[in-house]
Amino acid sequence: MENIQQQLIDLLESRRKEGLFRQLSVLDNRTDFCSNDYLGLAGDPVLAASIARDFESLPSEWRKNGATGSRLISGHSSLIEQFEKECAAFHGSESALLFSSGYDANIGLISSLPQEGDVIFCDKLLHASLIDGLRLSKAERRIFKHNNLDDLVHLLDQYPAETRKWIVVESVYSMDGDVAPLRALIELKNKYQAELIVDEAHSGGVYGLAGQGLVYDLGLCEDVFARVITFGKAWGNAGAVVLGSSALKEYLVNFARPFIYSTAPTPAHVSALLSTLHYLPTQNEARQKLQENIAFFRANCHSDAWGDSQTAIQTFFVTGNEAVRAKAASASEFAIKPIVFPTVAKGKERIRITLNAKHTLEQLKSLIKTLE
Repeated sequence: MENIQQQLIDLLESRRKEGLFRQLSVLDNRTDFCSNDYLGLAGDPVLAASIARDFESLPSEWRKNGATGSRLISGHSSLIEQFEKECAAFHGSESALLFSSGYDANIGLISSLPQEGDVIFCDKLLHASLIDGLRLSKAERRIFKHNNLDDLVHLLDQYPAETRKWIVVESVYSMDGDVAPLRALIELKNKYQAELIVDEAHSGGVYGLAGQGLVYDLGLCEDVFARVITFGKAWGNAGAVVLGSSALKEYLVNFARPFIYSTAPTPAHVSALLSTLHYLPTQNEARQKLQENIAFFRANCHSDAWGDSQTAIQTFFVTGNEAVRAKAASASEFAIKPIVFPTVAKGKERIRITLNAKHTLEQLKSLIKTLE
């Protein structure tokens, strides 16, 4: 039998030869065009001071170093209850359930909610966390072409009315930066008596009068069964909530394994989220600046290699894994990342660029000039 260490080395070497090898890199001293920190809150000194001050002002019994256990054992707290209550109200939802990450939230929601005999209709370009949740689900899975409602209708028509149906989409897609046709999807879900689940990872904090997300901004909260808002992007932090009914929250507490068996977020983490929740409505100027940067960026892109996104996620297509890696490496003054096959389809390799409210017009023009 082959030595296990040698087997690992051989598998890594195979991945290198296939152009699929991943490795960690430090991005210090580069202009950030790859993080999802859309409003610049991760490094906001005013927010940082508020987070520190708010934590120190908590009752001493709340300021533990760690969570001490899962929320069903010892990790639950009045602080978490306060955050979930305020977070739900902020997003126009009956309830919110806090998870340690967006990955956990999506895995827990999708794997536990649809039941055997149900059918999940999922967009082809869903995030890996949703795909992994779908793989764990007992429901049948049908994939429709990206943002293609005709294809979705074709699939929906194949099932009788009594079959429970779920439609799973993202409000803003993470690789192409395009937006789901939410109003049309709600018309379809009503026609076919389906339920709609929307991952708002890339719209939470960015859209809405105070950053409540695209579903809220469009006035569609009552029509969506569950929303996932993540805090590692525009919120500048980490974690996620599932928004929905009180019954959904209680169901997930009982059946979502990533929630049941994960250590709770620490008090410092939850306090920071609560501080950010209070800070987010004050960031209208940052949200406006982000939209201005997007418009400026799009107006100055001239190469056919650019995608057509109108959101903070922009794409510069370079065919082939090695070619796109080389192109990204040639722009070494910028923190940008090549996205390679199989993360995206073969021939759709690209440099994924994320714009934020802190970028200057000079930085935007310089990146465009360098890549073009």
